[in-house]
Amino acid sequence: MEGYLPRKDSELVAWSSNFVAVLTQHYSEWEVPMQDISDLQILHDNFSLLHEQADSPNKTSVIVAEKNEARKLLTEKIRGLVDFRLKNPVITDAQRIALGLHAKSPSPTPVPIPTTRPELVIEVVDIRRLQISFHDQGSKTKARPYGTNGAVVVYSILDTPPTSINELAKSVLATRTPHIFEFKEEERGKTVYLAICWQNEKGQRGPFSEIEKAIVP
Repeated sequence: MEGYLPRKDSELVAWSSNFVAVLTQHYSEWEVPMQDISDLQILHDNFSLLHEQADSPNKTSVIVAEKNEARKLLTEKIRGLVDFRLKNPVITDAQRIALGLHAKSPSPTPVPIPTTRPELVIEVVDIRRLQISFHDQGSKTKARPYGTNGAVVVYSILDTPPTSINELAKSVLATRTPHIFEFKEEERGKTVYLAICWQNEKGQRGPFSEIEKAIVP
């Protein structure tokens, strides 16, 4: 399953048929416009017909392409309804399961504030370009700690070494490692100071690494 939608076309035909039937039964109490039901039924019928044709020995590449496009339109419509119409709190878990959806989570999983520091490695890539690689403190893999969406790198080109993280005025969120920094021609030969910390999905930051330095190549 990719989320709640079946991967196989034959299974999606049956799944969406049930979805349409249950939605039609409850559309009024769930405040789903009848036009959405009608549009969904048309998309389902079209996909079902094209799937049948694409599954026959006489299928053509045109039919297969039309079937794939019909699937795309159908699944986009379903996802739109699930995301924007079926968030209604009156829909019970039993009804969600009857629709072919997952039950609601009883409570959101809390996102922890990062407690570890990333370790930072700076390398010269080319003229005016530095590369930073980072990983969790003590880890041998590139995996980020749970709940983090990247590492915040703060940096500045300074004439004298900073005494505080607060002196590093610029920042960037690096969502993957390695991350490339590009500098201006007039910054070549100057010293850039950097520090890095993990950030979670709520924007909360963990402790910063030690301040590192490099010469802009």
